[in-house]
Amino acid sequence: MNAVVFRGAGQIACEEVPYPDLPADGAILKVTACGICGGDLRAFKHGLRADRDFQILGHEISGVIAEVGPEVTDYKVGERIAVAADVSCGKCYYCKAGFYNLCENWKLLGLDYAGGMTDYMQLPAAILQDGIIHRIPETLSDRRSALAEPASSVLWAQQSLNVQPGEVVVIIGDGPIGALHVQVARLRGAKPIMVGVTGGRLDIFKNRDMGTWKVFDNNLTDVVADVRDLTEGRGADVAIVACPVKSAQAQAVEIVRKRGRVGLFGGLPKADPITHLDSNRIHYNELSIIGNFSYHPSMHQVALDLLDRGLIEADKIITAVYPLTEVQAAFQAAMDATELKVVLAPNGSLD
Repeated sequence: MNAVVFRGAGQIACEEVPYPDLPADGAILKVTACGICGGDLRAFKHGLRADRDFQILGHEISGVIAEVGPEVTDYKVGERIAVAADVSCGKCYYCKAGFYNLCENWKLLGLDYAGGMTDYMQLPAAILQDGIIHRIPETLSDRRSALAEPASSVLWAQQSLNVQPGEVVVIIGDGPIGALHVQVARLRGAKPIMVGVTGGRLDIFKNRDMGTWKVFDNNLTDVVADVRDLTEGRGADVAIVACPVKSAQAQAVEIVRKRGRVGLFGGLPKADPITHLDSNRIHYNELSIIGNFSYHPSMHQVALDLLDRGLIEADKIITAVYPLTEVQAAFQAAMDATELKVVLAPNGSLD
């Protein structure tokens, strides 16, 4: 079978690998779709966070159960499921408090376990029992359901930021996560403003109805001044940094009103994580700076439901589907911003 194999920074290829073993307490998933995440692109460029020089990538997964071990009773062959990124222990302080995304023993598909960029994927007991798996609604396609994983993190972030109807929400970052933030902010009744830079992805937001209230180009305008003009001089209620850029984090602090909230959604490169924010502005304006990482498992089910009902419009966000054999072209398209969201499929074609 084929799989997308990572062999070190800058080294990725579709290779023939052995069919996975079926654990007695696990299952085998026939993968039908797997999204390319920003984390996959960072792994390709900079290496995995763990000390590994071999792994099958991918954690935005849809598929059909192909086999189940004799000890498995919760899943049946032929069931369509969506599998998300995290595997938590369920036993540590944070899991017991309901913050599974902050698990002290947190593990990730495509890092600690072989991921979903493959024809067939092993689902060991740890994933079946402590991972995030939900059945795909009958009327939701495999391609669209692969968007549930990134949508889950966006839903969790905006819940944590308490985005309210009528609020002005500035989203800095014109990638697929930015597009999801726009759609979720609109669902919450807010007024989303997309801030990006000159290039193909920002043109997508300008030329396609993505749900934005306004679209600004950071290269062409003073975005902070423009947002204040729209808000009687106050600034935005919320700013979400959906890109791994230090200057965007500093800009978010400048762009919000007094008692505004800033969500740091996009992590910085691990080799250069220190940023500089105006602490006086944070102090005197009582700003809240909130880290946004992963999500509660329940968000995955919510995301699948919103996608199924078309309230998150997957077809506006997913702009390309590639076969596994063309993974290098797929990764290049995602990195070059010639596409918004790129999905891999074993046969390269999905409804």
